[in-house]
Amino acid sequence: MQTLSQILFWVGLLSIPLSWLLWFFGPQLEVGRHVLSNITDPALKAVLQEAHAERWGIFVGLWPATLFLLSFLLEKGI
Repeated sequence: MQTLSQILFWVGLLSIPLSWLLWFFGPQLEVGRHVLSNITDPALKAVLQEAHAERWGIFVGLWPATLFLLSFLLEKGI
């Protein structure tokens, strides 16, 4: 279980900058954008792309706390 605990810790640590990168570069990424392709208004599309990136950043930003807690619990054997 020590190895799994360390893996969870490092993945949690790496997900912190990943969250920032998704938030910052998210409007340029094409993750789950099939719905946005039907929108013709450029201003609305830009706003929705930024909101989508923000949601991805927040979603990935929740991972570190969960992964650190799981790592701690596995290390302590709880």
